[in-house]
Amino acid sequence: MSEVTQIQTTGSVLCVYYKVPAAQHADMAPRVRAFQAALLLAWPGLSCELLQRPGSSDGFETWMETYRCATGLTLDMMHAMEQGAAMAGLPTPRHSEHFVPLAP
Repeated sequence: MSEVTQIQTTGSVLCVYYKVPAAQHADMAPRVRAFQAALLLAWPGLSCELLQRPGSSDGFETWMETYRCATGLTLDMMHAMEQGAAMAGLPTPRHSEHFVPLAP
């Protein structure tokens, strides 16, 4: 894999967080899970989680998707996630942060 598309080797994590209206929880959760299932099929070695911050404020819940890949996350994967989320009608804005293992 080229350096252009390789972001980080194993151990890196992509965190994507956003707000979901609490009233849409039951509708949105299966949509996000279906989106993540499609990503798992498309990218062998990818693992993901769907988390939420406890409680809600002003009728909104904060959700976070996390992604790791045994062979490392790539720009191609991140672009596919971004495009797939838009096509699946997932909430926006989606804020992404990329973390790597703590340096010694």
